[in-house]
Amino acid sequence: MSDRAVLCPSAFFARWRWRAMFAVLVAVTAAGYAGAPTRLALARTSAEFCIVAQTAIVAAKPVARNEIHDDFTAFTKSKPVAEPLMTTQYVWRESSDPQAGPMIISCKMKTADHLIAVYGAGAAGADIGCSGVNEITLREVLASFTAKERRGLRFEGGRRIRFEADIVTTQGPVWLEPYALATLGAEGSLQLQAKGMRNEWLDPRYAEAPPQFRGTRYCHLIAPEYLRRLLLGEVEPGKG
Repeated sequence: MSDRAVLCPSAFFARWRWRAMFAVLVAVTAAGYAGAPTRLALARTSAEFCIVAQTAIVAAKPVARNEIHDDFTAFTKSKPVAEPLMTTQYVWRESSDPQAGPMIISCKMKTADHLIAVYGAGAAGADIGCSGVNEITLREVLASFTAKERRGLRFEGGRRIRFEADIVTTQGPVWLEPYALATLGAEGSLQLQAKGMRNEWLDPRYAEAPPQFRGTRYCHLIAPEYLRRLLLGEVEPGKG
């Protein structure tokens, strides 16, 4: 990797919003599915990560099944499905070394309006953005440290972290283009950037498009393990 944390190839919100997003995670774990984590669901990379991300990003009530892709080409061709709800997931490593840790988790999910169209009113809620999911990840990663450990973390114990507004596109190839994931702000804060794709199911521009291309909600999300390494000073963010 270069001195910028980049996806290749292809300040905190107000406290009320933290509570709202945490409530989303309580809801998903309460809903239950085979092998569901009971807490800190986004504190590690797992086969359920994009399931939890789908629930978090639009407060989805249906619980997804997650399709894991190890092959990048297969992932680029994959599509999320509304009924039965299915997300797809791909993990980008820090390097080509097979032992390298996760850096980015890419999730292909469904929009709130598509879930509502299929499952009815109340099946989904407001979209908090890919950055909103990253915020939950930060909260859970911080919670995985002891109080003593948190005091020794970089960026003032994780308090000086800024979430940039999402980069959002409507085109898959643009979504896969490289971008800076984590950079060092001029004031010494850690700046995290998420990148998403959003094509609403009810958008009239796509009324004639094949169904698989409508209602798509994609996110490139920071891997919990990489965020943890940034906080510990084991890796350096790029220069902003």
